Amino acid sequence: MFESLIDNMCQDTWKELECDKKNQDEFKEYHVNVHHKQLDETTIGYMIAEEDGDAKQVVIKDVLPHKDPLKEVGFIEIRLSKDETEITGIDLNGDIIVRSVK
Repeated sequence: MFESLIDNMCQDTWKELECDKKNQDEFKEYHVNVHHKQLDETTIGYMIAEEDGDAKQVVIKDVLPHKDPLKEVGFIEIRLSKDETEITGIDLNGDIIVRSVK
């Protein structure tokens, strides 16, 4: 059975988003390195890169323990924080989640 992205995330801070509510300008396509680093129980580090861009290290926070929403994902649409260090949104073929921290 297909596992939705939200099934990997803390639902207090991550929410599902309908496709028509997604701001296309906030999301970019990235290649994701297959090696992910578990930084603590709920934070994972990834190396990502745009098609012709330099690689950058980013994190995703509030992941459920022993889960990885980008496991076996090589290319995906991601929304980054303003400083481009944290993933705040993921769109995997229309399965969209966004981090909504107050």
